[in-house]
Amino acid sequence: MSTSTGRVAVVTGAGQGLGRAIARDLGAAGHTVFGCAMREAPDFDGVRMIACDVTDEAQVQALWDRVIAEAGRVDWWINNAGLALTGRPLAGMGGDEFARMVAVNLVGTMTACRVAIAGMTAQGGGEVWNMLGAGADGQPVPGMNGYATSKAALTFMTRALAAEAEGQPYRIGGFSPGLVMTEGFFREHARVPDSQRAAREAVVNLIGDHPETLAVWIREALESGQDNGAILTWLTPEKIAERRAEQPPRDILSAYR
Repeated sequence: MSTSTGRVAVVTGAGQGLGRAIARDLGAAGHTVFGCAMREAPDFDGVRMIACDVTDEAQVQALWDRVIAEAGRVDWWINNAGLALTGRPLAGMGGDEFARMVAVNLVGTMTACRVAIAGMTAQGGGEVWNMLGAGADGQPVPGMNGYATSKAALTFMTRALAAEAEGQPYRIGGFSPGLVMTEGFFREHARVPDSQRAAREAVVNLIGDHPETLAVWIREALESGQDNGAILTWLTPEKIAERRAEQPPRDILSAYR
């Protein structure tokens, strides 16, 4: 998409990982991009960074207002901010850990949705996209069930918001990107016991992807236009089957050693 038809995008959780890759890729494609992170962060590659805690509605509203003041509208609001604390059974998680994930992944996303929906209704259009994850299909995920619970709820919430968007000027959708090689992933991966590492790394090499790969997929999906209620999945069963057949075996982790 050329700069003459560039859109205005907001990407939450753009300080690192997938959010940073999405923001950078959108900017390189000619779109006007605002990213947010919990703390002040420098602008990068044309991306305007603004500090915002998505669990604080006043801060999210201030983010929306600032983007409107500087760019005039918001076309794509991408709720990427999230927290994954893994490696423990659901019943073995600390209550504070579970509460933090629910606060960011679910309540924070709902807060951002409420602000963006109100703004897009007033401006007469726009799209809100939520980043789904493990648990989006409703199936338990060993070692990740706390995180997956929050993402399963987020998937339901996304579908419910899309149902409410029918007949309205805005659209709601979701991206399910699979396993992405981010700082958060490697933080949790470092906690895996040595006795389990080989088996886990075999799975990661099969299903993992670079943030930049997912960023291109997301941008192209946004640029091509999607219907209200679209849930787009990157890591399909067919893609996993193709990867299993690759020779030599896929080894994404080698790029990070």
